[in-house]
Amino acid sequence: MREPASLARKRLVGRRQRARVVVVAGLVAVLVWLVGGYFVVVHPKLNQPTHADAIVVLGSVHQNGRLPLGFELANGGLADNLVLSVGASDVAAMNRDSCHRSIAHVTITCFTPDPATTRGEAEMVRRLAAEHGWTKVIVITSTYHISRARYIVGRCFDGAVEMVAAKHGIGLRTWAYQYVYQSVGYLKAFTQSGC
Repeated sequence: MREPASLARKRLVGRRQRARVVVVAGLVAVLVWLVGGYFVVVHPKLNQPTHADAIVVLGSVHQNGRLPLGFELANGGLADNLVLSVGASDVAAMNRDSCHRSIAHVTITCFTPDPATTRGEAEMVRRLAAEHGWTKVIVITSTYHISRARYIVGRCFDGAVEMVAAKHGIGLRTWAYQYVYQSVGYLKAFTQSGC
């Protein structure tokens, strides 16, 4: 038995309305992600660095001018310790030359994070801080990584954290990639417990 035409029309209208609601909700979610992400990834909250116990340069230290900025702040007397996160790869091994530089009155420490993630770096900051009695650190990373790094380091280190951005050479393709990458990274960080 065929259903009446009016009932078929009502079902069709109902399906179209549900589809519109789903499409509008999807567009709103994307818009919220784009606008919210702008303030988290592209224009994060930054600090004007003040004297700290250590300056920590997150890896890759040569990316976006992170290493020169670390040396500039150390040379400027903002900390007596400069800590560099260098990876275990062959390319990172070449970066270890930076660990042999000298700055008057500054101790340079290099480490390879385990795991090789921001969380691994934050765990090392916590260990070094406990070992040396640090209560305040300046953390340098690329602009797009600032907010997520602040969140992760803040979970591991109980002291004060000032975030400073390295901004050189970030092209449109990198921004687009990092917008997505940092969003996924945030989701991962939120689901992890502890440090």
